[in-house]
Parts: sequence; structure tokens; C-alpha cells
Amino acid sequence: MAAPILRALMIALGSATACALADAQQVKPATATAPYTKLNALPDWGGVWAPAFSPAASGGGDPPLTPEYKTRYDAFRAASAAGRDAGNGRPSNCQPPGMPRIMLQPYNIEFLFTPGRVTIIQEAYMQVRRVFTDGRPLPEDPDPAFNGHSIGHWEGDTLVVETAGIREDTQLGRVGVSHSDQLRVVERYRLDPANPDKLSLEFTFTDPKALERPWQQTYAFVRHREWEQIEFICAENDRNPIGEDGKTQYILGDK
Repeated sequence: MAAPILRALMIALGSATACALADAQQVKPATATAPYTKLNALPDWGGVWAPAFSPAASGGGDPPLTPEYKTRYDAFRAASAAGRDAGNGRPSNCQPPGMPRIMLQPYNIEFLFTPGRVTIIQEAYMQVRRVFTDGRPLPEDPDPAFNGHSIGHWEGDTLVVETAGIREDTQLGRVGVSHSDQLRVVERYRLDPANPDKLSLEFTFTDPKALERPWQQTYAFVRHREWEQIEFICAENDRNPIGEDGKTQYILGDK
């Protein structure tokens, strides 16, 4: 009689295990998708966003540079005016502009919302920025990167992004304006209340070595829901080599 009893017990335990697994399978999808349902409360930023920049669009005036960095900027402008190399070989080396200038390229951007992260895809150089919204702090001693390290949070319908750890060989919002390793960039993204197809981006730059006070710039993007991003392969069909003077040679037309 022991064998039938043992067999019945095993069948009962197997049935209980099967029921437990079935219950777990029913619960797991709901638990896994719960964070995604919270995304429904975020604003609709679908489509791609093309820059709508104009000379007066940024505002903020000239950057309030410290004397040391003002001297650097003046030297850059003098070299450029004299036709000397002022770092203009970067495009031919396929080096991305880095933050914050990657956001100011004449190409569109796209936003992807996922739990704990906002991903910003810039068509230029096919750059990807990862903005972590899971509550983590900025790293205390980050390895410098072109786009730095970004964390973000939502203030109502405004995405606030803070970035640090940006490489010093990148430039501030204006060409030729350098910065130190202490640069912090805060971005505020918000839809225009009067026009849901217009997105504003407000920069605040803080750098105790390079700037005498925080400097703000504001830009706008226009939504194109029907557009899709295309590939940007810097090294493919490169027609702009670096000349003997170290500057990029811009070759126009079919030659």
C-alpha cells in the first residue's frame, strides 16, 4: 500500500506546484508591466523634434566668462579670423561635439520614455544620451565623457536633467567657448502650453572656474510626427578631409 499512497502524494504535490506556478505566471506580467503604466501620465513627446533656432532664439547674451576663459575665447576668435586652425578638424575625425552642443545640432532629436530612464537620440552622429530617472545621484567622481553623465526627474510636465562629468575638450553653448571639469548643465524640457508641437529647452550652465555666474540659454524644437530619423554615418562618403593646415576642407558639389 505504500507505493500507491506515495504516488498519490507526489501527484498532489505536483498539482499544488503546478497551481502555484500558474498563479505566479498570472501575477508576474502585471507586476512587470506596472512601471510601464506610470508612463501614461507623462506628456506625449512622440515623433521627432527639429530645431527651430534663430540668432535671437537663445537669449542669455554672451557667456559671463572669467578672465582666464575670456582670454582663451579671444585667442580662439583671433585664430579663426586669421584662418589658423582653431580646433576645426574635429568633424573630419568624426568626433561628436559633446554636451551641450550635441543638443544644438541642425538635426532632429527623439525621446524614448521607459521605466527609470529617458533616452534622447540625436540624429547627428547617431548619439544616444541616457538620462536616468530612477532616483540615483550623479556619480561623485565620473569618468569624463563627451555627453557626460545625466540624471533627471519630472516636475509636473517638465523634464529636468542634470549633467556632470563632461570632457573639457568639448565646448559650451557657443563655438569656441571652453569650460572646466566642474561644469554642470541643467536642462528643462517642456511642451509649449499654447502649442503641443513646440518644445522648449532651457539650459543653465554653472562652472565656478569658467563662468562668473550661471548662464542661461533657451531654444525651441518643432515636432514632426510623420518623420523618422535616418542614419548618420560620419566616416561614410567623407568629402571633408583635414588639410595641411589642420582645418577641415569643406568640399561642395559632386567633386
